[in-house]
Amino acid sequence: MLQKTEIVALLKEHAAPTENRGDLVPCSEACCADGSSTEDLAAALDRAVERVRALLGLRSAAVFLFDPDPDSPDVLAAPRDALPELEEVARRLCENGELDALRERQGPVLHEREGASPVVVHLMRSPLHCRAVGVMVGEVGEDGRDIACGRPAIGAAALSECAAVLENCRLCRGLQQLEAELVVRTTLLESSLSEVQRFSLDLEGRVAERTRELTEANEELSREIADRMRAEEKYRSNESMLRLALEGVGEGLWLWDVRYDQVDLSPLSMELLGCASDPATCPPEMRSRNGWEALIHPDDVDRVRFKKNKCVEGSIQGYSVEYRIPDGAGGQRWILERGRVVLRDGRGLPIRIAGTHSDVTKRRELEEQIRHQANHDYLTGLPNRYLFSDRLSLALARANRNGSMAALVFIDMDNFKTVNDEYGHEAGDELLKMMADRMRGVFREVDTVCRIGGDEFAVVLSDICGRPDAEAAVERLMDAFDAPFPVAGGETLIRISAGVSLFPDDGTDEQALLRCADMAMYRTKQKLGRSACTFAQDILPGKGAR
Repeated sequence: MLQKTEIVALLKEHAAPTENRGDLVPCSEACCADGSSTEDLAAALDRAVERVRALLGLRSAAVFLFDPDPDSPDVLAAPRDALPELEEVARRLCENGELDALRERQGPVLHEREGASPVVVHLMRSPLHCRAVGVMVGEVGEDGRDIACGRPAIGAAALSECAAVLENCRLCRGLQQLEAELVVRTTLLESSLSEVQRFSLDLEGRVAERTRELTEANEELSREIADRMRAEEKYRSNESMLRLALEGVGEGLWLWDVRYDQVDLSPLSMELLGCASDPATCPPEMRSRNGWEALIHPDDVDRVRFKKNKCVEGSIQGYSVEYRIPDGAGGQRWILERGRVVLRDGRGLPIRIAGTHSDVTKRRELEEQIRHQANHDYLTGLPNRYLFSDRLSLALARANRNGSMAALVFIDMDNFKTVNDEYGHEAGDELLKMMADRMRGVFREVDTVCRIGGDEFAVVLSDICGRPDAEAAVERLMDAFDAPFPVAGGETLIRISAGVSLFPDDGTDEQALLRCADMAMYRTKQKLGRSACTFAQDILPGKGAR
């Protein structure tokens, strides 16, 4: 076996000059700018194989590059002029898994072949990570068996140099792939950056446009707010002037928010409703409709609610109603309330109703006084002829409805004219007043005593059972007039004549009953002393006394 010094000498003998060894050129020098090798892989393998063949005395040799992954040792490259039988040997080693045995060896292995020359097989490893990167197959000549077997160290050294070249090329290809991937990624990054820049410019344009629109909208909104504030200020000014004008004529203002049932009252409205004029001291219950209506007289509240509900429902646009409230002094005050819808929603339902309050107590009292004077005798205060007709009609209708009876008493003062002529009209007027008072005390509250003219009076007797009830009432009247009346410092007796007619026996209407009662009264005048007469058929003209 050769010594170390002999191996080094032999390698130097067969080694090519350094400046001409393109297979050992560093990867940085062996690669062009576009990533291609200055010498292809096959040429580098050819030179390496030629040196190995010369060192080991081989007839022919070939190096095959394969995937270093031990799980898939497929042949990837082979010399261009490799003998077919050598390539077949390499493929068989890969396919049959015989490379596993070579992984345990550090140098070339001699394989005998039946009927053919033996071959030398060497598994080449990467000097960086000791993984297999290729296999060398060489055919031993007749004189080369001893050389191949005697120089394993020399062959291993030469093949290791070849493996380094292969690894250098593999690393160069890896760098080329990384550079290509870097170029692709850089291109993608530049494209993405350009897209981001375009998007950023577009976004900035949109933001600028949106900012401009918002600025214009804010300016428009500011103008609208300013216009609304001016309108509200004008509205408040007009409202204040209207409030002062209305309160100057004695009318209070109110505003009702229907949705929230909140009522705002002006100071005069609060005063008219019996509250303090200061809104701060107004009871909270007065701020709602129910609290407001609680002040209304029970006889009037249903009528007020009916009209307000009609307005809320939209049946009417406005309403006007009068009602009574306590005046705080034990009496009552009449209030005229007017209301009108001033704001509606999209469905037409009212949102706000505004109105006024007026104190109409004096007007109502005056109206009541006028109404009383129109229906009553100014001297005696008794119902007059007009009210007499109304009360008689009501009594007849009630009797007809209930199946009862009614009576009409016609009364005449027999000697009133004598007293009036003797003592004067003033004494006569006083006498009429006293007679009216005395008659009021005789009849029931449901009966109506009327003065129908001069010294003539009439009484409507309601809901009687028959003729005896009417005669009993007239008898009480006669008894009352038995007592004298004070006249001009003295006393005098007044004789009366009374005639009675019954409903429905003597008539079914006012004129028939009056006619019958009048005839009965004149029958009594023909008698001496006090007397009364109920109507009978014999009173009619041409009939005899009954």
